[in-house]
Amino acid sequence: DLRRLRDPRFTEPLMKGDVEIRDIIATDKKSVSLLQEGAEEKNKKYKCVVWFGRRLTEADVRMVNAMADVVTRQKTPMRVLHRRAGLVRERTIYKMRMQLQARSGGHFGVLELETEAGTYIKEFVHGDLGRTHPSVASILGCDADILQLDVMGVAMTFQPRQLPEPEPEPEEDFH
Repeated sequence: DLRRLRDPRFTEPLMKGDVEIRDIIATDKKSVSLLQEGAEEKNKKYKCVVWFGRRLTEADVRMVNAMADVVTRQKTPMRVLHRRAGLVRERTIYKMRMQLQARSGGHFGVLELETEAGTYIKEFVHGDLGRTHPSVASILGCDADILQLDVMGVAMTFQPRQLPEPEPEPEEDFH
């Protein structure tokens, strides 16, 4: 029920860490389809924790951070090849920002990426046995692997068609 979802007594316990719930509205299936379609076509921002097979230096970090509009060629990843056509796709990495983790000996970092929709992020990091080039691993000349991957945002404007508010129901306790 929409009223319950808008009640802070219900949503506040759900908001832990980076979870934020806001702007809840009733909408129609067409708006939801447009949102899903937009997510498949728009630029996306990611943050990932990466392990590197060698000790990275500040010079490595500066090199990665200076890169922009990198065009990568990605063959269909090994992990999805059994269910997707074997194609080669060019995707653009618009922006990369890396920061090494303190006390990691230069082997762990946080990498932020802004990419074209459809980019295989895990494969862009580790290279997928040479099937994605360039990759973070090939750029840095070492093994690299993602330990955590989070979608931070989708660059799109979404204007849902808002449905009329439902009739209020009697008050109830949400806990």
